[in-house]
Order: sequence, then C-alpha cells, then structure tokens
Amino acid sequence: MAVPTSDKLRNYLGDNYKESDEELITLYLETHRFYRKLKKEISKQDLMYEYTNKAGATNLTKNPLVVELAKTVQTLNNLLKSLGLTPAQRKKIVNGDDDDSDFEDF
Repeated sequence: MAVPTSDKLRNYLGDNYKESDEELITLYLETHRFYRKLKKEISKQDLMYEYTNKAGATNLTKNPLVVELAKTVQTLNNLLKSLGLTPAQRKKIVNGDDDDSDFEDF
C-alpha cells in the first residue's frame, strides 16, 4: 500500500491547491496513519471471536477493531471529498462538467 504524503496530495490537487487545504491534508495523513495501524492490528487477530455474556451464553461476535476500521475508511473518504480528490470529482474536472446536475451519477 502506498503511503500518502503531503507532497503527493498537493500534487494531486494541482492548481486547485489552496493554503487552507493544509489542515485537511494533515488530518488525512494522521487518519491514514491510524488506518494502517488498525489494519496491521486486525491482521494479527481474528475477525470474529467468541464472547461469553453475563448469562453465560457464548456467541461469535465481530472484532470491534473491524468496526473502527470501517469508520476510519469513511473518514478518509470524507476527507478526500473535502479536498475534491474522489474519482467522481476528478472525472467532473477532466470532462469539464461544471454544472451541478447529479443525473449522470444516478
């Protein structure tokens, strides 16, 4: 997995880069670092494990880190949206679609 850097993100932004993007870039990099740590930790553990509740019943339950990983991925995606770096946003830039019609996305 390629590790993002602030220079890479600035290059992706190109002419759309503004100094005000720095906070989002920093937040993206920190969140991505957390994402990589979560993935590494999850790879050492099972995705499901046995849990015994107070009544003594044992059930399989999802590893809570998996839930956190999903939340972190969503946060990363939202940060990319804020920076205008999602594939759909880049497609609009390349195709010159400046109207706000969401019909094509439908």
